[in-house]
Amino acid sequence: MIVVYLLMALVGATVTLFAAQNIDPVVIRFITWRIEGMPLALVILLSLLIGAVFASLSGAVRVWKLRSRVRQLEVQVAQLTAAQTAQPPSRGTQGPTLPS
Repeated sequence: MIVVYLLMALVGATVTLFAAQNIDPVVIRFITWRIEGMPLALVILLSLLIGAVFASLSGAVRVWKLRSRVRQLEVQVAQLTAAQTAQPPSRGTQGPTLPS
């Protein structure tokens, strides 16, 4: 657990150093929008955050679809098991019965 905290501290320190070194204001243009004076580090980190959110959402959709499929298959297995136990046991292979 301490390794996770150390890793988080290292990432936090790296991000802080990155933000401190990239404070130059930039102009952001998108179609008709224009934002002036936004720090370069903020633009980069927001882009990273938005990309991570979209990647997480696409992964979450995939997991949701797979869990849904697993539930469907579990229901199908339960139905097949119930149908199999409801059938009378077979007597095996017997020859023809002869009249007496």
